[in-house]
Amino acid sequence: MASRLTDQVTYAAPDLPGTGRHRTKLFPRRRTTPRTARDFVAATLTEWGETSRLDDMRLCTSELVTNAVLHGVPVGGLLLVRVESLDAELRIEVHDSGENRPTRHVPEESAVDGRGLLIVAATAHSWGVKERTGPGKCVWAAFDRAKNGAAPLLPHTTGPQGGTS
Repeated sequence: MASRLTDQVTYAAPDLPGTGRHRTKLFPRRRTTPRTARDFVAATLTEWGETSRLDDMRLCTSELVTNAVLHGVPVGGLLLVRVESLDAELRIEVHDSGENRPTRHVPEESAVDGRGLLIVAATAHSWGVKERTGPGKCVWAAFDRAKNGAAPLLPHTTGPQGGTS
């Protein structure tokens, strides 16, 4: 029996280096979760003054969270959204307890869904999937600071900011 997803972000591989900050939040599997996750990401980035690609990051959050709700989180389960401001990039991660890895495909022209990862790939500078220690996977989208007009991250003097809000 797989363990439950918690607000602890753990990876099978080492995390990205950097001196940035992060914030995480757990969300239930609901139809309203993409909206509330977008609001969480927008509020966090606005608080940090990281608004140069806010609309694109909200869009990618919506697509990744929608995929997790539809395909990754079991009924009654949770997903975790992590926002990171790193030295070289801004990053959105969506962690779920599902074992199936997302695949990008080209839907039929008349299809009403199936374009989420195409949108993420076209909007973010990079995206991918990484394994977690424990249940599930992490699907992420990154936005390169050098290419998006964001100011370089200044060395912090008070330590990383994060936690579960």
